[in-house]
Amino acid sequence: MSSDTTTRGPNLQWQDENGVAHRLSLTDKIFLGRVCRGIEREKCILVPHPRVSRDHAVVRLTRHGAEITDLSKNGTWVNAVRMAPGASRQLQDGDVISLGGRSIRISLPNLTPQPESDNWMEQTAIIPTAVCITSLVADVRGFSAFSQKTDSTVVYTLIEAIFSRFSTIVSAHQGTVKDYAGDAVFAFWEHTGGLAPEHALSACQAAIDQLHSVPEIHRQLTDRGLAMPLPVLGWGLTTGQITLSHYGSRSAGLALVGDCINLAFRLSSMANKTLSAPIVMCRQTASLVEWKLPLMDLGEQEVRGRSGKEHLMGIHMMPERIDRPGHDHNQPQ
Repeated sequence: MSSDTTTRGPNLQWQDENGVAHRLSLTDKIFLGRVCRGIEREKCILVPHPRVSRDHAVVRLTRHGAEITDLSKNGTWVNAVRMAPGASRQLQDGDVISLGGRSIRISLPNLTPQPESDNWMEQTAIIPTAVCITSLVADVRGFSAFSQKTDSTVVYTLIEAIFSRFSTIVSAHQGTVKDYAGDAVFAFWEHTGGLAPEHALSACQAAIDQLHSVPEIHRQLTDRGLAMPLPVLGWGLTTGQITLSHYGSRSAGLALVGDCINLAFRLSSMANKTLSAPIVMCRQTASLVEWKLPLMDLGEQEVRGRSGKEHLMGIHMMPERIDRPGHDHNQPQ
């Protein structure tokens, strides 16, 4: 690394905490962060600030020029504008990247985009794929009213505790957390080789474990002196085919598109509200788990925003555990 601020090729320039000027040539990728684990010192810019993530962002050359991808928890700014979490954006000569109070200027002299036929950089093909999943959405009841009359730090502490515990439960049952949407947690289980009861059962067990965890979450928060009522939530479970891909500017943004996902959100808003059951599922999900779970028939129900009616089922009682599917002769084939 050099304190000289002139160079012939693309580079990043900044001053450290002592005011010493530095320059790092951009030949492929430069990583920005507090630690940059496993990265050669010549390939990273370390910013020792508590609000800077260990692996905060990466600047790379592409066939179109240079781009930055945000990897942080607290945000990255380009020309004083915050990037969307996980987003990528093109960089121009003279753009200034800001993180943790450090300003890093990018210099792109004589850099011209490569033609599409050039094989200078191999591009990853992103192909939309049709897959079957079981979706699980957990939604907090009365969240808007609670937020309106409660200090924002208490609201944040409650939601953070719920999201953290629920995410741990999803991971324990081999599911994937897709999104935290306001006051809802959306997770999914991908079926391989056709619809499989074990994946739907895993999603159901995750919902049951999440339900059982709510009183403990509440107790821990009240023990810390946070006054709040016991949270009430609703869970929606659906199974069906979706299209899985990526779109938009967020390279880390996995896109799941399908009617069953929309239905899962709708069912979560009905559970423990217009329907007495805390965990509500579509008939497809029920057909995969009814051999193992005691279900109650909720009948044909109108679902807001949808035409016709949906045949819905709920879990009749909340067992602590579901026996995992194995060599059960009663298991559907």
